[in-house]
Amino acid sequence: MKKTIPTLHSIELGSGPPLLLIHGLFDSLGTWEKLIPLLSDRFKIYAIDLPAFGKSPLPASWKKSISGMIKAVVTFLDEKEIRQVSLLGSSMGGGLALGIAAAMPERIDRIVLMNPYSLPSLPLATKAAQGCVAGSLLPYLLRPSALRHCAKVILTRSIDNPKLVTDTLIERVIRPFSTVHQRKNLFRFLKRISSEEIQSIDARIPTIAHRVLIIWGEKDRWLSEIHWERLQHRLQKGNVIKIPDCGHLPHLEKSQEVAEVTIQFLSALD
Repeated sequence: MKKTIPTLHSIELGSGPPLLLIHGLFDSLGTWEKLIPLLSDRFKIYAIDLPAFGKSPLPASWKKSISGMIKAVVTFLDEKEIRQVSLLGSSMGGGLALGIAAAMPERIDRIVLMNPYSLPSLPLATKAAQGCVAGSLLPYLLRPSALRHCAKVILTRSIDNPKLVTDTLIERVIRPFSTVHQRKNLFRFLKRISSEEIQSIDARIPTIAHRVLIIWGEKDRWLSEIHWERLQHRLQKGNVIKIPDCGHLPHLEKSQEVAEVTIQFLSALD
């Protein structure tokens, strides 16, 4: 029988209470390069590549995107024998963190979300990938020069400070999607995202009783404030900290501030 739940590529650093880092769309565990050194002396850090991202494979028999991601993360925790863990998720990773908490509440301690995607509608990237022409042709058309251009456009919109959008960062972002096979897997994942799965997670958000911290970069040009406002309203224990002069990726742009509020939140006794 073909394996339907992939073994996730991961790194482990530090010591202390376990903390799982979940990256967002078009990203990988490399996104945490600035944040991990600031957290690893207080927490046992586990950073993963989600299926179809970074160095984690996407099984040929992959059926469900979001529910499959959740199962892959749960399997990872089982393999590592992690009984209870706090979650830190960025963008799409924030939505997955909520899905994981709803699916296995007893395994989760606290949750940190950074500019999370949190509306029960399909992301624009999914809609584009599900188009017959775009979804079939883009994996072949996105050759190195086009891939670099796309990455630069995405990062420039994601990060408020343009000086941080360096060639080194662009190369790090596009490396996991450098082959046609990797890009086909990415689009295969995007095509499988369904409204039903997203709405199923959204419906369970009010049942999440964990303490949740939403870190919001105020100059997000991908998501509007309705994401954190609606999410905070529907969570039982949701707080928001806004970071000025910061875009969609606070952990890259304001890593020191993110580390400080994360440590304070996860270490609080109440």
